[in-house]
Amino acid sequence: MRNETQIARQKSVKLLFATIFQDAGEATRALEIAKSLMRHKPQNLDVKIIFLSRGSKFESEAAKSGFEIYKAKPQLSGVGLHQDMKMKPGELIGDPKLALEILKGEIEAYKDINPDFVIHGFWPIGGIARRMLEKTIPGICFVPLPLTESFLDTIQDMPEQMKLSKILLFKLRNKIIRRIPKIIKLRLPLLRHSYIRKAAQKLGWKKEPLINIFSMLRPDLLLVNDLYEYYAPHKFPDTVRFTGPLFADTDLNAAVAPAICDVFKPKNDKLKIFCTLGSSGTKEQLLEVVKVFTQGAGTQWNAVILSPKSVCPVWEALAVAKNKEGIYITDAFVPAKIINQMADITICHGGQGTVQTALYSGTPIVGIATQPEQQMNLDHIASYNAGIRIPVKQWSAQKIQEAVKLIASNAQYKNNAAKLMAKIKEIDGKQECAKMIWEFISQRI
Repeated sequence: MRNETQIARQKSVKLLFATIFQDAGEATRALEIAKSLMRHKPQNLDVKIIFLSRGSKFESEAAKSGFEIYKAKPQLSGVGLHQDMKMKPGELIGDPKLALEILKGEIEAYKDINPDFVIHGFWPIGGIARRMLEKTIPGICFVPLPLTESFLDTIQDMPEQMKLSKILLFKLRNKIIRRIPKIIKLRLPLLRHSYIRKAAQKLGWKKEPLINIFSMLRPDLLLVNDLYEYYAPHKFPDTVRFTGPLFADTDLNAAVAPAICDVFKPKNDKLKIFCTLGSSGTKEQLLEVVKVFTQGAGTQWNAVILSPKSVCPVWEALAVAKNKEGIYITDAFVPAKIINQMADITICHGGQGTVQTALYSGTPIVGIATQPEQQMNLDHIASYNAGIRIPVKQWSAQKIQEAVKLIASNAQYKNNAAKLMAKIKEIDGKQECAKMIWEFISQRI
């Protein structure tokens, strides 16, 4: 009788995850949040989680975890963010016709699925579409940065994409950025995403003006998956909550390829470097990393280098490596958390998950930012002297080698990375994220 009463009292909740499911960082965070939500769900809730996808290698991972996949229109290649979205500076979707098709498909999907809540990442399409229905769907957004208007008060440097950033010293850039009136900052081209705005207007948007990415995302709850102390002096709206770091787990007993174990032997006194530029990097940037180990001091270092198929075929990277011993190049999945623990230094892009995974192991970073969010992530690490960011225009084998030598010769980088590791391990970002979402949902059902 008690079980029957319990079942009768159960409420059904349908959660829709709407992200750029082609992007590894977005997809990984979304999957980790979804799994944590199921682990920590209230007993009186019958929960259904659906992932919206336009094509992605992560569909199988979502299905394997027990989540439903909804194929939204238009279906794309699923190869990667840049290829599918035709990205360019200031335009997440770099083609006006594509922006219109995607927004239209998103709205159709929401009408068909009829979710109780939409949970989305850095996906302005989701933030707009949920508000374009006859009845607005409550929205929860998870992002690497506190993307509200208040965020502009925290910015200390110009994005690399701005021409002035290439010719002015940091102190002058910092002085200029602090003196720019906020009303002008809100309209910076890099924040505008005008193709998405115009698509919304064509489809009948009538609500607040979509001036920039902040008004496009505009969730009821904004979850920032990072350490609050990066922003501690600043105040944010009550809708903004810091969950702490959130990245994919790796089974610490997972198998590591014998070739990696051979290159990263603990008793080997050579400097051990792990390179993971992911899909954010370009072929040219990856090959510059390979060159590091074929000249000068780099010939005395060992390396494990990931060469994703969508960026650079392994055979091209191997050709540049010239069969040098001590280098292992692969396009296969590797357990990143374990490999970072084995490495002395990680060379990577500034994606939040990649940076947090390296720091979870206390591994200093040499990084490159391929877009503003990555620049902010790496600048946080650099401000702690736990890593070095090399500007895109300066990314070369020589500059990378100089940065590696500086970190290897200065113990403060390793010590500071270890301090950040301790801070990250103090917080269970996944559990905190799930807790905040369920608190939000429980107040609305």
